[in-house]
Amino acid sequence: MTAAEHALAAPSRRRLLALLREADGALPSVPELTDATGLSTATVRHHLAVLGKAGLVTATPAPGPGRRRGRPRLRYAATESGGEDRAEAFRDLADALAEAVVKTADGDRAGPRSAGREWGRRLAASRPPAPAAEQVFALTARLGFRPRREPGDARVLLCHCPYGRLVHTHPDVVCAVHEGVLEGLLESTDTTAELRPCVGPGPCAALLRPRTTDH
Repeated sequence: MTAAEHALAAPSRRRLLALLREADGALPSVPELTDATGLSTATVRHHLAVLGKAGLVTATPAPGPGRRRGRPRLRYAATESGGEDRAEAFRDLADALAEAVVKTADGDRAGPRSAGREWGRRLAASRPPAPAAEQVFALTARLGFRPRREPGDARVLLCHCPYGRLVHTHPDVVCAVHEGVLEGLLESTDTTAELRPCVGPGPCAALLRPRTTDH
């Protein structure tokens, strides 16, 4: 029996995973999952740990006031399912599409950025209103960037790039698309987010700033 099969053998864990998939980027916390399932906090934490070890769930530190009782505030999301074969197929497709963009755009980032902007607008329209920092945090967590934000920091740190080899072979395309996503996501808010790709070993970051109005 695989770790995933063991994790999903318990009905309560299957229910938790279903709730996380239905959340669609809302990133529930332990108290919210406890209320939704009727299970105890300890039981929910145990089930989430099992699901996490099986690679079915990710935990991301939530933005806000640091730790409580020595434990970071975490929010949870279901990982994409489908196995390594499907993941490899998507990586190959992404490589091919990025190569096509490079050839047709001839180094111009406007096309990928515009496509990302439309993506961000669709995402914004599909979610309830929320502060800009929470929107950026939830989206980047869902996409696999493992975001982190310290109290008072104007940045959302992106501690992991889920695009692996693609960002090394076609960084202009990948980064331009995500610059556009941030623009489209926050287009109707009073905040902008500037993507700052990493230089050296540090993480990338989304820098949040008040939107200025040109007169």
